[in-house]
Amino acid sequence: MKPSFWIICAATLSLLLMTPLASAQDRDVEPREQPIQEVFQTGLVYTQERGELQLSYISRFSRGKDHSSVQTPFNLEYGITDRWQVELEWNAMSRRTATGEEATSGRGDLNIGTQYSFMNIRRSNFHSAVGFEVTVPTGSVKKNLSEGFIEYEPYLIVARDFPKLNHMQIFSQVGVGFVQRAHGQVAAADQEPAAHKFNFNVGTFIPFRHLVFTGEFNLTTNRWNHNGREREMYATPGLVWRLPRSWEIGVGAPVGLTADSDNFGAVIKVVYEFNTLRRSQ
Repeated sequence: MKPSFWIICAATLSLLLMTPLASAQDRDVEPREQPIQEVFQTGLVYTQERGELQLSYISRFSRGKDHSSVQTPFNLEYGITDRWQVELEWNAMSRRTATGEEATSGRGDLNIGTQYSFMNIRRSNFHSAVGFEVTVPTGSVKKNLSEGFIEYEPYLIVARDFPKLNHMQIFSQVGVGFVQRAHGQVAAADQEPAAHKFNFNVGTFIPFRHLVFTGEFNLTTNRWNHNGREREMYATPGLVWRLPRSWEIGVGAPVGLTADSDNFGAVIKVVYEFNTLRRSQ
């Protein structure tokens, strides 16, 4: 295994150990109401409260140099405790169109995950979360709707609120995706290399009344091991509209920054949440 793998692991562990402690002026900070449920390409530190169920419908469109694709995942998050949640996301329908080829469509992959959060660490404006996700390749490799890998991704999220700047938050997510081939192409030359992925995301959001302005930088690369050949970067501005009765609608626009990235895309999210324990009482 290449030394760069251990460098990335060490950097991830360092981020975890270096989660900032509260400064004197941050003490006695009271937790605020959650200002936003989701952004577009990065995980946030927030988990669902105990008994709370969040349902999300997502529509993703992207266009590359020689192809375009549409994905429609459904996401479910449920709070086991106020700090621990489980998550399920299924790409119910994918459609891919490549230049000179017929369009293909079908179901995509399935993601199963869990996350535990540490909010207002030592009564400060700092937060962190650790999580783990497994991707199951339920999509068709022959139709290019899946890469055919089982992927295991541990990740870390850190965030800091800035109450004096209209409650702005800066957040970052770092993860390593370990892949294991489950399905392959008929022709070995067409197969993606079984290279592990390094994921790095950083962003911010700024609430303004019922609107939340978001911005993200997203990097995914597997060039550091096993002859990986992908390095995708995106700048993702977005806007989220918080509606009454726990509804949320958001639109994001990923813009590719490298040759491996799609040129541009669009992400639409509709989020609704409710507490199952309160409804059952």
